[in-house]
This record gives sequence, C-alpha cells and structure tokens, in this order.
Amino acid sequence: MGNTSIKYLGHSAFYIKTEDCGILIDPWFMHNPEVNFDIENENITHILITHGHGDHFGDTVTIGKAKNPTIIAIFETGIFCEKLGLKAIGVGMSGAVKTDFGTVRFLPAFHTNSLPNGDYGGIAASVLIELKNGVKIYHAGDTGLTKEFELIGDLYAPEITMLPIGGHFTMDAKEAVIASKMLKTQNVIPMHYNTFDTIKANVEEFQSDISAIGKTCIPMKINQTITF
Repeated sequence: MGNTSIKYLGHSAFYIKTEDCGILIDPWFMHNPEVNFDIENENITHILITHGHGDHFGDTVTIGKAKNPTIIAIFETGIFCEKLGLKAIGVGMSGAVKTDFGTVRFLPAFHTNSLPNGDYGGIAASVLIELKNGVKIYHAGDTGLTKEFELIGDLYAPEITMLPIGGHFTMDAKEAVIASKMLKTQNVIPMHYNTFDTIKANVEEFQSDISAIGKTCIPMKINQTITF
C-alpha cells in the first residue's frame, strides 16, 4: 500500500489513514489516558461502526459533533446517529458504500446489537474496506466463529484482518486461528482482548499458532502504527 497506515487505539478501535482520508473504526478510546490521539488535530473523514454496544459505538457522538465525519453503519444504527444530528449513512447486510478512499461493505458478524439507549441497533456486522488500490482490510467486529468466514474468504480474501481473540463475548484465540484460515487472510491483527478480566488472552500463544499455519500475526500495542 505504501501510503496507508493503521494505528491501534485499544480494544477494537483503529485509525486508518490513506491518501486524504482518515477512518476510525469502533472509536472507543477517549476514556483511556494511554491512548495518544488528538481528535482536534487528526484528519477524521469517516467513522465505521460494527455495532452499537458501548465499547464499540464509544465516542462516536463526541467525535461526530467535533469533526462532522461521515458515519457508516447498519441501517438502524445509522438512523440513531442521524437523530442525534450526525451525518450518517445506514446500510443493509452486504451493502456497499463508495467513498473517497474506496468501498466499505458490511458483512455478517455472529453477535448481538443494541444501541447506547437500549434500543435495537440492527444486525451486528463486520466491515470490509477495499481501498482504491485494491488492498482489502477486514475488521471482524464482535463475532463468534461462523461459517460465513469461508464465504468472505472465497469472495474477498482480505490481506489484513482484525480478529477478536478474547472469548466470553466473542470467539477465543483458538477459534480465531480457524477463522484466519477460513478468511484466506495473510496478516492478522488480534483485538478485543485483555481490556477486561473476562476477555484475557495469551497473545504470544496466538501469535505462535498463527505463525504455525504460515500467516503473520501483528499484535499491536496501543498507539502503535504500522504502514503498508
């Protein structure tokens, strides 16, 4: 990719910078003093929300009002954002949206979904980002292991995939290894682990298991940026 970078903001939150666009995914980080991300001085053009739970919807309202990005989410979550005065696009499952940086497609996740006010948020989703240069980045959101990964792998085979490994609320590390095979992805970034006691995971063991199947595991520390 060359001109594309991914910064880890903790839990399941990432900031992708490509050309003139800055994309936040599941932006829950402003409560965390360890995170170094100044929303006032960063270029934030888009926010992608996989589902409405507080640790994923997170700081969307604060950032949305401060920066006026385009928020893209499943339809019910998008409508909720619009009612709050934010600029949002609501899509259906497998729906794709063309953007300045490429295409965003919302795909299945095996999880529940409610909004911060307790209302139904629509179907929980994962997100496939296809950049203009053809590189595909897949954020699996909160999900259990599902056969949908096989279809996603056959259709898209993302080069970079963020997978939850913490268990309890999502699949665990052993299942995430299976998911990476099904997705036909080469580079795996673990997420959604060690934030709470209930989602403790051994990332070193996961890295070893991913390497054993010929793939690259990239365990990112908070504030770490990788460039492709």
